[in-house]
Amino acid sequence: MPDIVERRSNSAPWLAFLFILIAILLNGLTFVTLRGTQAFLWLSFLAGLIALVYGIIGIARAFGRPRVFSGKLSSAIFGVLALLVCGLMVFIWYHARALPASTGAPQVGQKAPDFTLPDTEGRNVSLAQLLGHGDSGGAGNPGGAPPKAVLLIFYRGYW
Repeated sequence: MPDIVERRSNSAPWLAFLFILIAILLNGLTFVTLRGTQAFLWLSFLAGLIALVYGIIGIARAFGRPRVFSGKLSSAIFGVLALLVCGLMVFIWYHARALPASTGAPQVGQKAPDFTLPDTEGRNVSLAQLLGHGDSGGAGNPGGAPPKAVLLIFYRGYW
């Protein structure tokens, strides 16, 4: 007579996936200018660790005792997905530390040094020209009043 085994659902991979989503949300909140954003970073890391533990438990249950825990396919999919996202988060966390420090970056309110860059038509334009100190009216605005300010957008890229 075959053994009758009570089947139970394997909720660990689902919890792993839920904690991964929470970790991603908390990681995104670190870029919002709120008070205590450093706490979001550490909570994201903690949620990722919890997801890693649940992912390992879920996969171990699905393949270690498949007669007891139902949903072997979904447990494997969500468990592996959670582990992959955890691995991606650790990879990003580790390699983000290798970015160079921005010690020479301009600060808010600091006066920008004069520079010359090509415009959309390939002509060299300096900051002094844009502010009207280099010609009458500034580049792109001949004969008019010089602008009071120039918007500079800095992209902190590393490539």
